Amino acid sequence: MTVPTIQITDAGILAPNSQEVIAGLWDMMKGAFGSDLNTSMATPQGQLVTSLAAMITDRDNQIIELMNMVDPRYSEGVWQDAIGYIYFMTRKGATQSSTKLTLTGLVGTVVPKGYVFNDNNGKAWETQEESMVNSNGKVEVNVKCSEFGPIEAAPNTITIIPKAINGLDRVTNELAPIVGRNAESRTDFELRRKYSTAINSKNTTAAVFGAVSDLTDVQDVYVDANYTKDVKQVGVTNYPMEANSLLVSVVGGNEAEIAKMILAKGGSGCSFVGNTVIIIKDTENYSSNPPSYEVKFLRPSVVTTFFKVTLEDLAQMSLTDENAIKKIIVDGFQTGATRARIGATIIASRFICQLASTVPHLGILSIQVSKNGVDYSDSITFGVDEFPTTSSFQIEIK
Repeated sequence: MTVPTIQITDAGILAPNSQEVIAGLWDMMKGAFGSDLNTSMATPQGQLVTSLAAMITDRDNQIIELMNMVDPRYSEGVWQDAIGYIYFMTRKGATQSSTKLTLTGLVGTVVPKGYVFNDNNGKAWETQEESMVNSNGKVEVNVKCSEFGPIEAAPNTITIIPKAINGLDRVTNELAPIVGRNAESRTDFELRRKYSTAINSKNTTAAVFGAVSDLTDVQDVYVDANYTKDVKQVGVTNYPMEANSLLVSVVGGNEAEIAKMILAKGGSGCSFVGNTVIIIKDTENYSSNPPSYEVKFLRPSVVTTFFKVTLEDLAQMSLTDENAIKKIIVDGFQTGATRARIGATIIASRFICQLASTVPHLGILSIQVSKNGVDYSDSITFGVDEFPTTSSFQIEIK
């Protein structure tokens, strides 16, 4: 008998287990030193067999891991990136948290684009456009955190004006921000690759979804089509779609790029619905007097989602436990099977397994979700015009 090796078959790769490798090594040793060789693992030759077996098994495991890396279902890191390149995809980087600030001051006061406000934790939030205080003494302005990743801020905590502007009195954020994301995870990248296979097609919802979701800074997309001649009510909020129309609900991304992609993949023969209107001119095919198209898409409203975790004994929870519980929920809300999406259903029980494995010493009696922090249930469903978001400030542990 010789040391068994891995076998590459049509059914996959087959590798010998540790005991089979050890048996083969002893046969090799006996062939070299005689059949009466002492096979005790405590002997020098036994130690040599143990070390060699560990090396061979580790090598086999690395070969198996390498072969798994060419399978889209299991690949990760640079190997998954390489598979993505086949589809002209690159992994999306981290995004910035974003929200709206309400500025209060003298009518006509101008706040420039790129002006920075601070929150109570010292994080900087930069305005995305120039704004002017309206006749009511207020104006809303979009801001993004200067840091990338899941930066949180509780409502009414972005209140610091580090550099005074004449006429500007107060600033605050009425809502918690849409939390930014870390670089695209293995699970999310693979899901996007799956949908991207339709990118090269046209006039299908799959083509629109794949193309729009592939755009930079797009966090989530929902696409539906109404092929009938009647108005169609979509989702739990009964969002109306007019006859023969295309609905694209999207969070994040450049509005002009989104509109161009919708027109290119959805076609110009249908109508569009939504609350955002962009005019696209066909300058690629016409050098002068290009035809223009009015493209609509939906920017869903941000819906804060609350969680309530009930423990068997709250007194047993430490601050470390509390932070761990909240992190699991917030992270799970952004990626993987528990990721919150437009028009999706959030099932609270899907978080329990990871919570139980992270804080096994705490008895978790229940976990529930809510849209308003008052009425809790085991699950909630969002409309196609709603984008769920949460932060550690919306998680109650009792």
